[in-house]
Amino acid sequence: MKRIKDLTFKFFEKFKYFAPVSLAIILAGFIVMIFAGMNIGIDFAGGATVNVEFGDYVATRENVKEDLVDQINDLIKSEGFEIGSTRWSGEDKNIYEIGLKYSLNGKKIDASSEKAQNEFRALLEEENGLNDKIVELINNYNDEFDVIKDDTIDSNIVGAETSRKLLKNAIIATLVAIVIMLIYIGFRFTITSGLAAIVALAHDVLMMIALVTIFRVQVNTTFIAAVITIVGYSINATIVIFDRIREVAKLDSMKDATDAEIANKSIIDTLKRTILTTITTLAVIVVLAIVCAVLGVSTMAEFALPIIFGLIAGTYSSVFLSAPMWVYFRKIAKKIKNLKKTV
Repeated sequence: MKRIKDLTFKFFEKFKYFAPVSLAIILAGFIVMIFAGMNIGIDFAGGATVNVEFGDYVATRENVKEDLVDQINDLIKSEGFEIGSTRWSGEDKNIYEIGLKYSLNGKKIDASSEKAQNEFRALLEEENGLNDKIVELINNYNDEFDVIKDDTIDSNIVGAETSRKLLKNAIIATLVAIVIMLIYIGFRFTITSGLAAIVALAHDVLMMIALVTIFRVQVNTTFIAAVITIVGYSINATIVIFDRIREVAKLDSMKDATDAEIANKSIIDTLKRTILTTITTLAVIVVLAIVCAVLGVSTMAEFALPIIFGLIAGTYSSVFLSAPMWVYFRKIAKKIKNLKKTV
C-alpha cells in the first residue's frame, strides 16, 4: 500500500475539475439567498426576543410542550406579530426563545423611529400586551391539566440602530482580521502567495455563507465568531502549503521542476498533516454540535455548524485550490515580466 508521500496525484492538473464544485455550491447558496433570504437572527435584523421558561412538568413532557408551543405560536400570529426565528435553550430545553420581526399585521414597522419602537414595545410588554396574553394562555393550559404554575416570561427589544451597529462592528472586525493575516502572508512569502491566499480565503468564507444559507442556520453574533475562527484556521492551513512550496523550490532535486510540479509535491508532502488536523478538529466540533443539540444549547450549535462547514471548505481550498492558484498567479506574473522586457 502506497504511503501518502509516495503519491503522484497531479493536483494542479485536476484543478479544472475541483474549482467548479466550489462554484456550484456557492452559486446554489446565493440562489437560495435571493429567493428565500438568509436566516438572519434578531441580533442583526432588529425586533424583539420573547423567552418563555416552562416549569418541570411541561419541560419533561414533549407532547405537552409541543402542543403548548403550537398554541403560543398561533396566539402570536393572531395578535399580528411575525415570528422570525424560534429555538430552545436551557439545560432541560425548557426555555422557548421566539424572535419577533419589526412587523405588525403584515406591515413592516419603521424600526429607526423611536416612536414606532415604543409602540411596538407597548404592544408587547404593557398591560394586556402579548406577554400577558402568553402568560394567560399558559395559566389556562395549566389549570386544565393541573400543571405546576412556575412558568416565567420575559422579553427584550432589539432596536434597529443597535442591530445595525452590531452588524457594522462585526463586519469591520472580520475585515481587520483578514487584512492583518494577508499582510503577514505578503511579508512572509510573495505577492503571488498573498493573492492565492486571498482567493482561498474568499472561497472559504463564501462557502460558509452558502452552506449556512442552504441549511438555514441562523446568522447572528456567534456566526461572525465562527467566520473569524475559520479565517484564522484557513490562513494557517494555507501558510503550511506555502511554507512547503518555498522549501521544495530550494531542493536540488527540484531545481528544474515546473511550478506545477513544485505545487503537486508540496500538497502531497503536507497532505497527511492536513487530513489528520482536519479529522481531529472536526471530531471535536461534531461531538460539540451533537452534545449541544441533545442538551438544547442552540447558541453553541449555531456556532458549531458554521465551523464544520468552514473546516471542510478550508481543507478543500488548502489542498485543491491555494497551491494551483499560486501556479496560475506565477504564470501571470511571468507574462507581465516578459511583456515589460519587450517594451
